[in-house]
Amino acid sequence: MLVLSACARGTLAVSPGTIMDGVILAGRVINSGSRSSSGSSTRARMPRSPAPTAAAARVLGTADRYVGVPYVWGGNTPNGFDCSGFTKYVFAKNGVGLPRTSREQAHVGDGVPLDFGQMRPGDLLLFAEPGEAISHVAIYVGSGRIIHASSAMGEVGYLDLDGSRGAWYVQNLVAVRRPL
Repeated sequence: MLVLSACARGTLAVSPGTIMDGVILAGRVINSGSRSSSGSSTRARMPRSPAPTAAAARVLGTADRYVGVPYVWGGNTPNGFDCSGFTKYVFAKNGVGLPRTSREQAHVGDGVPLDFGQMRPGDLLLFAEPGEAISHVAIYVGSGRIIHASSAMGEVGYLDLDGSRGAWYVQNLVAVRRPL
């Protein structure tokens, strides 16, 4: 089981409807892969995303430069990042101010449905255990991939949400925000 440590303190109310939408989405994503009997790649379960906008491409390029930087709880510099320190730093390098914590970042930009077909590269994906406050944030790369500072990985890196390590994230996705 993947264990994810919290990267922010505080509370954010999440409606039961939002949680249920996430559970339904997770079930659809998980079940969509079980229908295929061919040996196709697991990436086929996530819809392909459109090309990133110019602003999103800049954000993703900046984020990519920090792959391998160590995870440090409370970190917000290239010496070490936690999840929200990473997103705040990357977006700031591209002229977009974000609050410091993942819970605060859940209020920026425009809301996006919990539907991978609606998500765009550069969106913020926010995660919470059932009944808990938001505890993690990542940047959506597109086509079912994220980049984030992960305590489980111990560094900044990419994660394929269709892979076995991605199941926790799909099951615990509670909000998507579009800050660009």
